[in-house]
Amino acid sequence: MDFGKVLTRSWEIIWKHKALWLFGILASCSGNFNFGGGNFNYSVGQEDTRNLPPEFARFFANWERAFSQFFNERNIGWIIAIVCILILIGILFWVIGIYGKVGLIKGTVNAEAGQAIGFRSLAGESWPLLGKAVGLSILLFLIPFAIFIVLALIFAAIGVATLGIGLICLIPIICLLIPFFLLYFVYAEIATIALIKDGLTVGEALSRGWEVFRNNMGNLIGMGLILFVGGILVGIIVSLPLIAIAAPAFLGFLSDDPNASRSGLLVSVILFLIALPFLIVINGIIRAYIQSAWTLTYVQLTGAKPKTTRARASA
Repeated sequence: MDFGKVLTRSWEIIWKHKALWLFGILASCSGNFNFGGGNFNYSVGQEDTRNLPPEFARFFANWERAFSQFFNERNIGWIIAIVCILILIGILFWVIGIYGKVGLIKGTVNAEAGQAIGFRSLAGESWPLLGKAVGLSILLFLIPFAIFIVLALIFAAIGVATLGIGLICLIPIICLLIPFFLLYFVYAEIATIALIKDGLTVGEALSRGWEVFRNNMGNLIGMGLILFVGGILVGIIVSLPLIAIAAPAFLGFLSDDPNASRSGLLVSVILFLIALPFLIVINGIIRAYIQSAWTLTYVQLTGAKPKTTRARASA
């Protein structure tokens, strides 16, 4: 497999067809939403803050006071309503993210076939595929979730039977779960691309994804490492301006002057609002590039070769 051609062609596609940036922004909506039950009873007592600077201690004390005033039995109805709204918003964003991913895969395939790409036409082509993509995503989530539940029950039983001593012996197995889930992510990516590109059913996509993954595991791991490490480096570079944006608020927070704290926070908020559109666009471009690279990887591994600028020019 020619990794260089895939990576180069991916950039060519997303740079030429900027409608894919919009689908990259949509795909970014399916970030990690955590609906797990948090512990609202945590408190920061005097023992926790006595060694902190007065500014930090005051901040934690004010935060704890505001937290305890809202999260109590009198506001249980509001809390439930807010949680339900957040869940609905999370589901909506998750579906929008899947729709954006479908558009990116479909757009990359169309671009590789030499077809013109417009946002409206690509949105129309992606919409009928959304139902199957959502169904596949749910199934791909339930498979590792079921494995996690089974393993948790087994580990809990071993821990109870051995008074916790047996859990020490399970640490290597727990460590092995990390690469397992990373490999599963690659398989899920390939299965999703197979669903969209080849027009398969959910069951056929799972089977086709496993076939391609099994026969090309080395190439897929290589591409995964390239995109993972590259994504981390780009993410670090993109996040650097956020440090500068947060600096006024942090410096004001350390000051004894309440006016300085408010002014610093205001400056940081204004800077963040100015930078937010640029950050959203940059994140959309990164997401479009990564998805395009995975799609072209699937195309190359299943037979078709990604085009290059030189090849098109000579033609």
